[in-house]
Amino acid sequence: MAQNNKNTNQSTDDKQVVQTTNDNKVTTSFDQKNINLDGLKGESNSNIIAQETVKKVNDTNAMKSVVSNALEELLNEKESKTKQESKLNRWQLTSNVAPVFLGSVSNGSPIDSTLSKNSKSYNTNVGFGLGVSYAVNKKLSVRTGLNKVSMSYNTNDIVFFTGIQSKRLENVSPTSSSEMIHVEVSNPTTANSSPEAGLMPFENSFTHKNNGYLKQEIGYLEMPVEMTYNLLDKKFGIKIIGGFSTLFLQDNSITIVSAERDTALGKANNLNDVHFSTNLGLGIKYGFMKSFEFNIEPTVKYQLNTFSDNAGNFKPYLFGIYSGISYKF
Repeated sequence: MAQNNKNTNQSTDDKQVVQTTNDNKVTTSFDQKNINLDGLKGESNSNIIAQETVKKVNDTNAMKSVVSNALEELLNEKESKTKQESKLNRWQLTSNVAPVFLGSVSNGSPIDSTLSKNSKSYNTNVGFGLGVSYAVNKKLSVRTGLNKVSMSYNTNDIVFFTGIQSKRLENVSPTSSSEMIHVEVSNPTTANSSPEAGLMPFENSFTHKNNGYLKQEIGYLEMPVEMTYNLLDKKFGIKIIGGFSTLFLQDNSITIVSAERDTALGKANNLNDVHFSTNLGLGIKYGFMKSFEFNIEPTVKYQLNTFSDNAGNFKPYLFGIYSGISYKF
């Protein structure tokens, strides 16, 4: 019986141990579960933090991508502009021909002061030349070239004759064959300017008086320096022209013209060898091929210091309608 009790007690103790063990296992199991839950909580927090980190990284990458795209767009735009500028045909060769009209803003005479009130008629001449221009940008260009310019005008209502003692014109250097030619106003207002005033008494009986006019011809080699500004730069274009010209004297002659004959009187001695003009004009172009254009440019050129101090209040200007073909490269 004692042994049975012992066994019973042992069995009971074993059950307790088992129970304890089971309790420990349960406890351990619960602890493990608790640990697993805590781990899950930690993992959840870690996942949230990781997601937030990934989101921040993605946002940062997105911002970097936007900035990068913006920079790329700016660089591409700059590159395209550079390519466009490099494709701009900056040089242009131009030929031109023009009817040239001479005029004066005042009624004077650079030949002689006694002829200042005589009527003047201005002749149409022809000018021609070649030019080159450089485009600073799409709007602004600088150009120069060489032109041959001729101008002439007539001083009307004169009488001329040959006398032993002739009266020379004030600003004319006569030729050897014209030294004896006497020129006067055909309708004098004073006795001193009458044709007979320059004659000796016995010359009146045989002097033959001729009616006619004086023709003064002047020719220049012109070198313009001008700037053009494009108001419209399409196939059809409009531009403003401004600048100045340097003119070098080439031709200089004065001729007496009558119904019977033309007589070379001499040269003007009051013309400057070099003078300047201010230029203002309007240019119209039409592009008919890729590199070729047709141009027409009405231009006014006001002459400065054409004559020396004794110009007889004669202030000339030129008006030309320049037209030609230009080639861009």
